[in-house]
Amino acid sequence: MRSSAVVILATALLAVPTANAQWAQALHPSVPRTRAGDANLSAPAPKTRERKVDLSGVWLADRVPLPKEAGLTVEGDLQFPPHFINVTADIPPEQVPFQPWAAELFQQRLASTGDDDPAAHCKPSGLPILNATPVPLKIVQTPGLVVILYEENTVFRQIFLDGRKTVEDPEPRFMGYSTGKWDGDELVVDTVGFNDRHRLDAMGHPISEKLHLTERFRRRDAGHLEIETTIDDPGAYTKPFTYTIKSTLMPEDDLLEYFCAENEKDAQHYQ
Repeated sequence: MRSSAVVILATALLAVPTANAQWAQALHPSVPRTRAGDANLSAPAPKTRERKVDLSGVWLADRVPLPKEAGLTVEGDLQFPPHFINVTADIPPEQVPFQPWAAELFQQRLASTGDDDPAAHCKPSGLPILNATPVPLKIVQTPGLVVILYEENTVFRQIFLDGRKTVEDPEPRFMGYSTGKWDGDELVVDTVGFNDRHRLDAMGHPISEKLHLTERFRRRDAGHLEIETTIDDPGAYTKPFTYTIKSTLMPEDDLLEYFCAENEKDAQHYQ
């Protein structure tokens, strides 16, 4: 199995300079310090004035060694968020609930050189892969609106908490249309209105315009965030499936500007 598409996307993202090389470090005000002056990431999750869990901060998806069984080959001892590589990492391969056309397309993508990968042409990554990319995201929380700023390609997302209904018959978008509500200490986000021009992960699991994405954001403590993600896409899969992205706070760092199109050199190889 060839994996050029995965390697191109993954190594390109890992080449992005880290934020702490640029910004003067400043501890996020919601995070207490230890006696030694370090950020106490195991402290209780902070709360807002409205007594909601405060999700604010700069977060980076946790990385693990690249699994050899994935059939991927990259030089060096690189690590990646597992669900950035493969959203079905927790499911036995023979049990992934593909629709027939999606299974065929997925195999074609695995066998390709990556010339049809949107990321190789600096196209938007879309959701849900943006939550698992190996570059940071920043959550800004207000009572009626949560904004997520993604360092990858410097894109943003709005999650409306003002009671509005999910968009009906939406114009398809890479990021979809997100509405949210609180369920105890968890923020539950429903997103619809996706196009089918991006992928669920770096391996190329397809999506259709029928995708309904449900995310449950929970901050387990001051330094750790989980995004439980449910893919319900009857156009591409026969039943929903769920996985959880785990991220760690970057308590003294901030985002950088990052544009894939700047000094881009990949497209010439796909002429």
